[in-house]
Amino acid sequence: MSTAALLDEVTETLYARHTSDAEAATIARREYEDRRGKVHQDDELWEPWSAAFVEWYVVERVVPGASAPPAARTYRELHAASDPRAEVVRALVTSQRSLFEVRAMARGRVELLDLLGGAAFYVDEQRALHGVEVGDVAELRLVGIAGEVRFGRTFIYHPKVARAPIVERARAMLAAGSTRREVIDHVAQLRVQVTRYRHMSVARLYELGSRIMG
Repeated sequence: MSTAALLDEVTETLYARHTSDAEAATIARREYEDRRGKVHQDDELWEPWSAAFVEWYVVERVVPGASAPPAARTYRELHAASDPRAEVVRALVTSQRSLFEVRAMARGRVELLDLLGGAAFYVDEQRALHGVEVGDVAELRLVGIAGEVRFGRTFIYHPKVARAPIVERARAMLAAGSTRREVIDHVAQLRVQVTRYRHMSVARLYELGSRIMG
């Protein structure tokens, strides 16, 4: 089985195991949208927003009273049983979510620049990323597994013209003591506002930031 197929299989197993509690998922979705903005089912962002939420819910969110996300609990169980899938789960739990710029694209490989940390990443990707171009900015999750870097399931794209204001706002927030997650969530809020303020210049909206959100 290829690395990509194994990652998909383990991800689906985690989702099946940890998303069955509808009430808990509803509470988590409300928490997610309080930080990042509410997206409705008829919005253009619904599918990528929902995919990003489920991934965050399973591999990243720590519920009150717990010490680790749901996927970490599964990792410990699989590791204790010497199950080879444990390393894939560990890769997901230790994955990196950030804001990236697409720097180059070639067959089977995508070069990214982390706009928050400055590091370059080379992602192994055999699928054709339709509509994705050099210069695009996106919130992505990168998973390091078996010597490769793979995409997770978070793909939230920001307009190209927003790159400069995103970088400027991120630097200001980080310098003021904000965490990377707070920066990513704030920029996600701005992406939601793009669908609400269609009469406004996208670059201007990202420049105004919190002021446009009241």
